[in-house]
Amino acid sequence: MVEDSEVVRARIFQDVMQASDEGTKPLHRDWLLNYSIDGERLPLIDPQGRGIRNPADWSRTLSITTVENGRYPDREVQPGVWQYPFCVNKHGAVDASNNKLFTAQRDGVPVLYFYKPMAYTYLPVGMVAAVARDDSAREFTIALTEGRVHANEFASPIEREWAQAVVERRLHQPRFRAIVMSAYGSRCAICALPDAALLDAAHIRADKDPNGQPVVENGLALCSIHHRAYDHKHLGIDEDLRLHVRSDVLAITDGPVWEHALQRLPGQSLAVVPRSRRDRPDPYRLGLTFKEFLAGA
Repeated sequence: MVEDSEVVRARIFQDVMQASDEGTKPLHRDWLLNYSIDGERLPLIDPQGRGIRNPADWSRTLSITTVENGRYPDREVQPGVWQYPFCVNKHGAVDASNNKLFTAQRDGVPVLYFYKPMAYTYLPVGMVAAVARDDSAREFTIALTEGRVHANEFASPIEREWAQAVVERRLHQPRFRAIVMSAYGSRCAICALPDAALLDAAHIRADKDPNGQPVVENGLALCSIHHRAYDHKHLGIDEDLRLHVRSDVLAITDGPVWEHALQRLPGQSLAVVPRSRRDRPDPYRLGLTFKEFLAGA
């Protein structure tokens, strides 16, 4: 039997970070369910799909999970700090599965925190501690910790900057990539290249733009060539998903790469469009970027 201890939790966290390339790559459900330590299987997420993972022989929670658009969504109140709701049963009462998380909070024990953007896919955000509990609102305040800093409301500017960098690298960027790749079936929207390793989750509006939120309707799955061409306004996509190429790019005579990658595109529409209408590129955002393309064409 694997006993609960700070050393065991630290080893599990190290294994998770190694398997996820320091939290930048999602982990599959099967890896998490079949995880073993010292030759003993210890699932890191709940096999029944609950948000709290409580090993039967442990008195404290091992991990918690938030699901994209799930029943119990968390709320990020500042970088590295979230409001995490209590689990309730079908009658609306606080579920017994919370008890071990209450104990983890009392003891100041950190737990693993996963974000699930889509089926079978888990992003390891890091180790968090429940730093506060509001029984009336039925939620915890959880803060990124990992044994170095506590990013709570009293955190220093340096600690906040650290937490923001960690959350951006482990949660925001991988989440955006995961939902965009899922919507486009891991194919380039322009050329239908089917290799996810060669694709980027491109923003229609840059993340520093007021309309640049990391949401699927502000994203396009693009191969590296078309991503750079789109960002540099070599090509444009209008509100009707038609493709346009700058006149000076069309005039270049430099072999098959230019011809096949760009010069044959005018008049065509996107090769791959998400099946769900709510996942398709936002016409308003496309229009803003297309105006910028026309201004430089």
